[in-house]
Amino acid sequence: MRTFMTLIAATSVALSSAMAAYAQDQNPLPKASDVLVRYGDDVEGWTVYANQTRGDCLIVHSDGPNSVQMGVTANHEVGYLGVFTKEDIGLQNGNKSEIFVSIGGRLYEGVATSTSGELKGGYSGGYILTDDPNFKRDVAKQYEMIVFPETEGTFVVDLKGTFKAMAMGRKCLTQ
Repeated sequence: MRTFMTLIAATSVALSSAMAAYAQDQNPLPKASDVLVRYGDDVEGWTVYANQTRGDCLIVHSDGPNSVQMGVTANHEVGYLGVFTKEDIGLQNGNKSEIFVSIGGRLYEGVATSTSGELKGGYSGGYILTDDPNFKRDVAKQYEMIVFPETEGTFVVDLKGTFKAMAMGRKCLTQ
């Protein structure tokens, strides 16, 4: 636990003013009523979707009980990474709590809000908003992400293929 707290203190990412303002007003995740259409073929286990309701795109990867979703906010200025699981990770319905992910030895933080009953398939979790180029690079170049490192709800997400999937997602955004 001491290592975890040291890692948090040393590498925790602060939200920029743009992200903080966005986080207060809107949730970047697609709504259940949004129309999502597959964009191209799957890329190494990742599916790219064009959100026809909002006019943006996202990439999704599911691995057992866990799922990862990445995209951009409605204004395309800030990226998000959503991490979700069907496992009980101790989130209380409607409560907000910090969410941490470790990628390539760097720790990133965001806000998790229990979404029990709101997400399809029984998932709960949260998302991280960021415009940090290190975060984007780590997600694209690393092969695994540890969610909630050194806690009871820890799970590992396979990031294989993110580089190609992110490139396809950017292409989708330009269409």
